[in-house]
Amino acid sequence: MIREKQIVFDGQTWSWTNPKNTTLKWSGLSKEVIIKNIDNILIKGDPTAVFQASVAKKILELVENTADEITDFSNKVLNKITRRLNGDIDCATKKYIIEAKSSLHNEKSIIELGEQIQKYLPENIKTVKEFMNPLNKKVVIVYEDLGTYTLNHPILKELQQKGVIFIKGIENLKKTILK
Repeated sequence: MIREKQIVFDGQTWSWTNPKNTTLKWSGLSKEVIIKNIDNILIKGDPTAVFQASVAKKILELVENTADEITDFSNKVLNKITRRLNGDIDCATKKYIIEAKSSLHNEKSIIELGEQIQKYLPENIKTVKEFMNPLNKKVVIVYEDLGTYTLNHPILKELQQKGVIFIKGIENLKKTILK
C-alpha cells in the first residue's frame, strides 16, 4: 500500500477522501496500459476520443525526457460509496490535469466546461463535493475550436483568472508542458 496526501494505492486502484468527505476511486494505470489505451482509441476513430488520444500521445512525447511523466488517460473517477461517476481524467501528468476539448463552439459546451473544471481547481478543495485534484495539479484545457467565441467569454475568462491554462491546438502544447 502506498500513501501520499491520504491517497491510497492498493496495487490496482487509487482512493482518496476529499475534504467534503466524498471518497473517490480510480484505476491505477501503468505507462504501458496508458500507451495501449491511447493507441486503441486512435485506431477506432471516434472523433471526440481521437482528439483526446492525440493530445495524450503528444504529451507522452513531450514529457519523455523531462522530470514530468504521463500518469493518467481516459480514466473514470467514481464515488467509492455510491459507485456513481464523479468525473473523468482525460489526461494527466505529475504536474497537470489536462482536459481535451475538440470543440467549444456553443454556449452549452462552454457552460458545461465551466462546471466540470470546478472539481479540478485547487481553490475549490473545501467547497466542491466532487473535488478530484488531490495533488493540486495545474489545470490545462487543450481545445481545437471555439467557433464564434473567444477566450474573452465570461466563463472562459473567469477560468483563466483562476489559473486554468488554455492551449489552442495540439501543436501548442510544447510551450506549456515543458515549462
